[in-house]
Amino acid sequence: MRKLFWLVVFLPLTTSADNLEVGPGMKLYLTSAGAKVLDQLVPLLPLPPSGHTACYVPTAATLDGSPPWVDEEIEAIEKTGFDVRSIDLAELAANSAAGAFTDCDVIWVGGGNTYHLLREARRSGFDDFVVKRIADGVPYVGASAGSLLLAPNIECIKYAEDPDSHFDLESYDALNVFPLVTFVHFDNPDFRDVYRKIVIDALENDVAFITLRDNQFIYVDGANWRIVDSN
Repeated sequence: MRKLFWLVVFLPLTTSADNLEVGPGMKLYLTSAGAKVLDQLVPLLPLPPSGHTACYVPTAATLDGSPPWVDEEIEAIEKTGFDVRSIDLAELAANSAAGAFTDCDVIWVGGGNTYHLLREARRSGFDDFVVKRIADGVPYVGASAGSLLLAPNIECIKYAEDPDSHFDLESYDALNVFPLVTFVHFDNPDFRDVYRKIVIDALENDVAFITLRDNQFIYVDGANWRIVDSN
């Protein structure tokens, strides 16, 4: 089992794909910890930060108030030159997301509880809206839960979430923009026992996944993608 586990860890370093279903203008930046990779991520954006607005979605983290790392991530984004507008999907009326994200040049979705984020994305209409915006070429940056939201299905990460916070979801189908489930924070020693369960579940159920360390992000440019390391 140990040899197989090591293979899964190192496989993403050489994995590639060219069959993404969204249009050629798609720009995705899927991170474990967005603030830790800004030095490499920002230069790959199709627009300069200065004079542009990044709409930041803190929803995954708002179950227990607003943890300090949310403000720290917003501050880090602002330091790059972006104007940041925070939009909590949980505070939006049903199916009203399209109107809330007017004039957003970049959509930035933060981390926290992925199931809470999925529920509110569906309720607010953010799920359909953001897929269309991604297809239109609006850059999407995901951090942790924000990256997982674009996977086909996120049932296998149930071991990483509080059992009481699954919210009776009708399904674990996510937005299905990126074809793999991104196992974020894979190098974090605090998640080692959790990932043993997640990886076994994924292998037993033929879930296609990719592992991502905190100093890495997945850069998707149209139909091509690669992992970028940030120092």
